Amino acid sequence: MMKRILKLLAFAAIAAATCSCGKDNGYVDDGKYDPFGDKDKPTGNIDPNDDTEYYPKAEGSLRIMAYNVGAFSKFMQNSTSMVADMILEIKADVVGLNELDSINLRHKVNQVAALAQELGGWKWYFGRAMDYREGAYGNGVVVPKNVNIIDKYFVTLPPTSKKDSEQRSIAVVETDKYVMAACHMEGSAMNQVAVVNSWVEKNYKNYDKPVFFVGDMNAVKGSEHITTLEQNFNIISNAQNSVPVDAPTRCIDYVFHYKKSAPVEVTGTATLTRFRTGDPTKTSDHLPVYADVKF
Repeated sequence: MMKRILKLLAFAAIAAATCSCGKDNGYVDDGKYDPFGDKDKPTGNIDPNDDTEYYPKAEGSLRIMAYNVGAFSKFMQNSTSMVADMILEIKADVVGLNELDSINLRHKVNQVAALAQELGGWKWYFGRAMDYREGAYGNGVVVPKNVNIIDKYFVTLPPTSKKDSEQRSIAVVETDKYVMAACHMEGSAMNQVAVVNSWVEKNYKNYDKPVFFVGDMNAVKGSEHITTLEQNFNIISNAQNSVPVDAPTRCIDYVFHYKKSAPVEVTGTATLTRFRTGDPTKTSDHLPVYADVKF
């Protein structure tokens, strides 16, 4: 309990810091680049008789998945069940989720809890980012039910000085083997980046477990936003474009590893474009990404 109190006091002090905003370097789409190639375009076909394993996982690897699910309602009334099937199909071991509702007027359920139930009773955590329509909105983490969770908490990221800027958060789950943090940031939100870098340095420098930071950063590689995060984190996911889902032109969804935590070996990574059990062009406006690691 004392550890939790000290963390929250530190985060409150950081969040009160002065905002310093930068500008992302935009991705220029000249119309010539096809991020999928002909054979890797999302087809939208779901074939229950197809037993192809599109994303094999090396034995002994931990598969870390990041997915902005768009409140499970971007293009379907409720994509929760399909997303659960997709997670199980690729054998994800831990999933960081963005854009979740929790018992508000838009969705009168805790969405991450509902997903965990669809996954067969996985454990879950919801990290509130802000109040939303008489409920909450934020990020979440789900892990299989046999995983031992030893700590969970959220960190508030302050809004920027821009008009209509929103408060954001990091949802943090620590297991007995690793730390997983799911975050959804605003683009060019350098004050939010500063909080992230301060949080990880204060709490996990020289940690004896690997620390993973995942989610929708709303910024492309090479931007000030991502370059500043890279002072403390290595990008371990691939650079394939993740938005917009029907014809992606930008990569803004990432899996990071904190450099000063326990080292990992990357054994695989992909942006997920095809499934046997679901259609990623219907479940969200983002494609999910994963990184496989050994440690």
